[in-house]
Amino acid sequence: PPESHVITITPDAVTIRAADRAGVFYAGVTLLTLRATHGHIPCGTLTDRPRFGWRGQHLDCARHFFTMPTLLRLMDLMALLKLDRFHWHFADDEAFRLETDTAPALWQQTAFRGEGCAVPGVFGGGIRSGGTYSKADVATLIAHAKTLNIEILPEIEIPAHAFALNAAIPGLRDPGDNGAEISIQGYPVNVINPAIPATWDLIHPLPLEVASMFPLGILHLGCDELPPDAWSGSPAANALKQREGLETRDDLQGWMMEKVAAHLTAHGIRPAAWEEAAKGGNGGIGHGALLFSWTGQGPGIAAARKGHDVVMCPAQHVYLDMAHTA
Repeated sequence: PPESHVITITPDAVTIRAADRAGVFYAGVTLLTLRATHGHIPCGTLTDRPRFGWRGQHLDCARHFFTMPTLLRLMDLMALLKLDRFHWHFADDEAFRLETDTAPALWQQTAFRGEGCAVPGVFGGGIRSGGTYSKADVATLIAHAKTLNIEILPEIEIPAHAFALNAAIPGLRDPGDNGAEISIQGYPVNVINPAIPATWDLIHPLPLEVASMFPLGILHLGCDELPPDAWSGSPAANALKQREGLETRDDLQGWMMEKVAAHLTAHGIRPAAWEEAAKGGNGGIGHGALLFSWTGQGPGIAAARKGHDVVMCPAQHVYLDMAHTA
């Protein structure tokens, strides 16, 4: 099977049988691990294959900017653990760090935060900090990842976690919105409005450009932690809900995500999103989207029962920024 291998070790030779380059690569990692842990390579036969095809590591480069050497080193360490998906989170409330042609103001105005910047000095006070990743950086990461049997999943963030988008791109919200939604992290105005044409002027071309940079053919659209009162004070959003037969903010979010997913699918890109994208009376994102279950195991099981492929990443077990013990 793909990625599997059989290693036969005798006093005279080591023989590897594998179905593909990945199998040979992981056999090499196994031999390296045996050498490191035993001081020698013991004789015997090892048959191995991965239990899961998606073995991921996520890194948030929006809250904190990590330099290219750090990203390359992280992938080296991933390879030693036989992980094969680098989930690259470069966009959030605090920044959009990928340099694109579609919306240059986005990364130019949110790359740095602190005193005098569009984004205030969160996570470290007023000291100016940040950075961006160029297309050349992306090409370097992809090339290095390929040697390690790793694919890179890019993630943008819609409709929430969009404080940076709203700070850099005017007109993504309803000017008549008198609501006061606040995100769980305390951000005001961190949601873009699907009832505003300018929103679609951005979220039709931008995801396609981002996805086109990565050979994996999957784009993660975000879609987590929509504030409870999102769009409640927007006359445009309320009119849209009435026209489309939508009742709740989850219905409206699901309607929006389905439209974006359809646009991606029409261009040969598979959509992915956090678990909340499946919410809504219309069934949510659809289109064979790959969903990531982060609040617990339950939403992932529910999504799988609806027919979605699911990456399980329940925070209680796999989020490395949570305390291991009291």
